[in-house]
Amino acid sequence: MQSMNAQQTDWLWDDIRFFLAICREGSLSAAARNLGVDHSTVGRRLAAFERQLGARLINRTRNGPLLTPTGRQILSDCENMEAAAQTVQRRAAGQDALSAGLVSLATTDTLAFQLVIPALGELRAFHPELQVNVLVDFRSLDLSRGQADMAVRIPKPVETHLTCRKIGTYGFTLYGSRAYVAKRGRPTRGQGLNRHSLITFLDRVSISHPPFMGESFEQSQVVFKSNGTFAQLAAVINGLGIAELPCCIADSSPELERIWPDEPPTPYPIWLVTHEDLRRAAKIRLVSAAIVKEYEERRRSLRNGLGSGRPQTNLRSLA
Repeated sequence: MQSMNAQQTDWLWDDIRFFLAICREGSLSAAARNLGVDHSTVGRRLAAFERQLGARLINRTRNGPLLTPTGRQILSDCENMEAAAQTVQRRAAGQDALSAGLVSLATTDTLAFQLVIPALGELRAFHPELQVNVLVDFRSLDLSRGQADMAVRIPKPVETHLTCRKIGTYGFTLYGSRAYVAKRGRPTRGQGLNRHSLITFLDRVSISHPPFMGESFEQSQVVFKSNGTFAQLAAVINGLGIAELPCCIADSSPELERIWPDEPPTPYPIWLVTHEDLRRAAKIRLVSAAIVKEYEERRRSLRNGLGSGRPQTNLRSLA
């Protein structure tokens, strides 16, 4: 590779972001979506990076991008540079005493709807200089790589550098439409979901509770999958089958009923997650406190469904 002087390294970090995105996403188009740019920009930045280094890093094949020997050799170095840069940013942000600026928060669609966004109303009233970007994503975004500053999640992360606080539980149970139950009948608790149509996630997150409240579904048919809970909700409303849904969401729909109305909801823990370098930052503490306060005010309805706690937003009002 060609030698580089200090003036030539100004391009390095920004181009490394594009190189790493291609390696992680597996294609230029997926990297473009991740970075929020168009496909041609990713290709152009990769080509510029290779010209500066004087070496081919990625070969484009029919099966997608393939790292060259040089690309494989520098990949870990680029990842180390990324980690070092993000550590500097986090540690500086963690000492920030200002209750202003941007906080990015990753969560699921239902937790955003029922907990996070309601918490932001009062927070913004007292701190108008604070901006919170809510990243609604079923996947657990990587806080170490700066994909988010904090997260509100059901599965507890296993990374040791993250600070996790359990703020409460979220109740789930099985639902079907009234028309579906009238036509197909109600399964007997403890005897499986045989011959029923089921609705579930594309990618099951790693949590301690088995799906469908522990019932066997080997003889059932999965007819619909989505990582969006509201898409699953719509599928149940339209009679496609049975799904395990959060009670405080599904109870809002008059078309639905609980499959086992006398069965207590399954409690899923809700975790408030931050990187250990950021947990002392004033803006992180403000957002965390607002979410914890909102949970306490909605505790009963989030755990058990409607009929207790704060009034819930009617889903029909969103149409």
